[in-house]
Amino acid sequence: MGSRVARLLEADGHEVLAASRATGVDAYTGQGLGEAFAGADIIVDCLGAASRGAKACIDFHVTTAGNIIRAARAAGVNRLLCLSIINAREPSVNRFMGYYQGKAAQERAYLLSPLHVTILRTTQWHDFARRFSRTMRVGRWAFVPRMQSQPVAPDVVARLMRDTVEAADTSPRIVELAGPEARDMAELARILLSGEEPAVRVVGIPGLGLKVFSGGLLPPVGVPLDSETFDQWLEGGRRA
Repeated sequence: MGSRVARLLEADGHEVLAASRATGVDAYTGQGLGEAFAGADIIVDCLGAASRGAKACIDFHVTTAGNIIRAARAAGVNRLLCLSIINAREPSVNRFMGYYQGKAAQERAYLLSPLHVTILRTTQWHDFARRFSRTMRVGRWAFVPRMQSQPVAPDVVARLMRDTVEAADTSPRIVELAGPEARDMAELARILLSGEEPAVRVVGIPGLGLKVFSGGLLPPVGVPLDSETFDQWLEGGRRA
């Protein structure tokens, strides 16, 4: 997502510095943050932890947020946009989801900081079905949780992030967006792989009563909805 947003901002004429370990910037250790933030108007945080364990994810997101806040203040940068997940902060949803606990801790750290912070939360993206299908793969069998979600097109999320950046200091503290329809993640993986990897068979795994698998990821009433469905996204050739 960071690359998508950077391309859109550059197309609009903004100067963008893509800060990552590949460019010598490590948000976890703090290395290179001061130099990267010098002269910046806004910081866009699209970070995600590689681990899924709660302890590691919380440590990663709290540590990186703390380093970014300190470096931003030292560089005189007052605005920050952070990408997050709808319902990740809900204890009934993130109880067994370490990554979501990490994102919830990240949100708290940023919202308690002195920076002008906007948290942009979305539901899962259309291409998440592919990611799930690759997480638990045994031979030609892909095991995907039967999880209700309301996915949104990733390019739409990138455009919303760009628009939020360009809104300057008028952006609200919380921005949310969801897709137009509730779908089962295993079903979406089956549809996606039927065109990309037809030899692979998708097996839906029941959620065993956990809220994250039984509607806990669906957006609350009142969250703005995008109009592009999963099927329209596929028909438009926007699989990446």
